[in-house]
Amino acid sequence: MKKLLITGISGFVGGHMVDFLTRNRQDLEIHGISRSQPAWDFVPARPKLLTNHYFHKADLLDIPKIKSFLEKVQPDYILHMAAQSSVAESWKTPVFSFMNNTNIFLNIIDTVRLNDNGARVLSIGSSEQYGVVSEENLPLSEETPQHPANPYAVARVAQEQLAKIYADGYGLDICCTRSFNHCGPGQTDRFVVSAIVKQFVKIAHGLQDPVIHIGNGSIVRDFVDVHDVVVAYDLLLSKGKRGEIYNVCSGTGRTINEIITLLSAMKGIDVKVHEEMAQMRPIDNPRIIGSNEKIRRDLGWKPEIPFEKSLESMYHYWDLRMRQELPHGKIIE
Repeated sequence: MKKLLITGISGFVGGHMVDFLTRNRQDLEIHGISRSQPAWDFVPARPKLLTNHYFHKADLLDIPKIKSFLEKVQPDYILHMAAQSSVAESWKTPVFSFMNNTNIFLNIIDTVRLNDNGARVLSIGSSEQYGVVSEENLPLSEETPQHPANPYAVARVAQEQLAKIYADGYGLDICCTRSFNHCGPGQTDRFVVSAIVKQFVKIAHGLQDPVIHIGNGSIVRDFVDVHDVVVAYDLLLSKGKRGEIYNVCSGTGRTINEIITLLSAMKGIDVKVHEEMAQMRPIDNPRIIGSNEKIRRDLGWKPEIPFEKSLESMYHYWDLRMRQELPHGKIIE
């Protein structure tokens, strides 16, 4: 049986990935590494997932421990998702964000190099790597030049460049993604769609005035459901071409204001919108829309889940959380 190591397994995408693999892949022994035990209140069979796989608590900056761990497990595949993944947080802690994201990836791939066990590595990157682009560059293909415009994005570009160096110079089997904005149940409200959906649920429960608080409502982003994302990652682990980069995106752009309008119509809740300076970023790309032509062509992947269905599943997630906590006098802030 092949062994898969998932870094950052305790997070949002990690939980959905393990859920998907448990239901669809019986040929993998799954090992996860993270600094914290998974919570995963968004997967239906959490106790089963936690007992049927192997979880290891460790700091990926601890080189001796990671070296010992990889030598012991000898994974055939490594899905590297561990990161400080918030752009907003990277503006607050730029040094930590850059050093953390770059060094944990370097620790992983250099240990793979030293072990020389031929593990396939999938390095997860971000659409933020493209930076501020002009209208004529849309939709963004993998050939579009990168102009990272925030500390998080710079670290992701560095990660991708390290992947290329280790693939070309040391012969490691690495391929990379530039993953566009995810959404889905279980995502924290540090991310815009989840934050908006949560506010609608609070309004429905009478816990918030009918005002949605956001940053810049006019920016356009390409959102893809996390359930489609994990299918793409599974395909890339097994069939992605060594040394290649793949966009994982829907190919459709939506403004933040359009998302609010859509949710308002879906739930029959009239709201006002308040843009807050505190949520604005120092530099922000007005429009990010990706092309998924390459991953369609090479792997046959395409997004299947309508955005409206994503919103419904996220609404259900936040509504269930709120109903569980309200009887005990708690209010989700």
